[in-house]
Amino acid sequence: MSSIDYNDERFAQVEAQKQATMNKVSDTYNGMIGNTDSYYNDLKQATQDYETKQTELQQARTDQTIKEINQNKEQAEKDYLKEQKASYADYAKQTNAYGANAEQMASAGLAGSGYSESSKVSMYNTYQNRYAVARESYNQAILNYNNQIAQAELANSSVLAEIAFNSLQKQLELALEGFQYKNTLLTNKLNTELDVDNSYYTRYQDVVNQLNTERAFDEQVRQFNEQMAYQRQRDAVADSQWQQQYALSVKKANASSSKVKTNFSDNNLGTGGDFSSNTNSSRISALSNDTIGLNDNGKRYSFSLTEDTKFKDIVDWAKRNGVTLTEEELYELGGVFSQGGK
Repeated sequence: MSSIDYNDERFAQVEAQKQATMNKVSDTYNGMIGNTDSYYNDLKQATQDYETKQTELQQARTDQTIKEINQNKEQAEKDYLKEQKASYADYAKQTNAYGANAEQMASAGLAGSGYSESSKVSMYNTYQNRYAVARESYNQAILNYNNQIAQAELANSSVLAEIAFNSLQKQLELALEGFQYKNTLLTNKLNTELDVDNSYYTRYQDVVNQLNTERAFDEQVRQFNEQMAYQRQRDAVADSQWQQQYALSVKKANASSSKVKTNFSDNNLGTGGDFSSNTNSSRISALSNDTIGLNDNGKRYSFSLTEDTKFKDIVDWAKRNGVTLTEEELYELGGVFSQGGK
């Protein structure tokens, strides 16, 4: 038996169908994976945008708070300078040699006296005290405002850090979720490709089995043809032997054809008679002195004899009725014709 031809076009068809299905599976899942990447990238970008917006809002609130504090600082400085100028103006007014206070002192006769000098010292001390109090108040206010700015900046940093942390945490969650979903798609893709591969492996084996069946059938046909050729050779040999025997029987029968009717009578083959006393056949009988009967499996045939009847005529008559006389029956008939020629 010949081997399987793996160049058979059916193998190529299965492989082409398999590759087309694999390409379709790959395109489908690659598209889904690409869409997943895009989807989760968009979510992460939205999270980052939200973080940026929240940061900007928080920074704007802090900047506004610091701006207001700085405005208060500026106002404190203005108030300080105003008080400083006012205290100095009062001092200068009180110590002016030509002012109202000097005139009062002069009218009272106290100009140039110890009291006058003592008053000047008192006025100077009052000026210095007002200046010192104003300066201290300003410094304390500036300190408080600076502390408020620092606290606002710290609070801002804390809020900004929280915003950044929440954003980062959300991005990590989205990244993990996207990775897990993408991994699921990759696993499903691999499983689907394995299913396709197994399916087409089965189809491949179906082609192998079909080719094996065809090869087995071809081998059976070959063996049958070989056997028939051998049988025809044997049949030809057997037919040749039969023809030789038949020719011999015809030759003997023709030698005594003119004595046939007498011969049938002499051998007790009258009407209703048979060859049982001279032959082993149960199919051939003499229906009358000039008629032969043939019973083949329930079918009855008759043949009328004449002076010109030859042995071959009886054989041809049997063949026309679909009856093949056995070799034994041919010998029997040939023997009868031979006896008729004695």
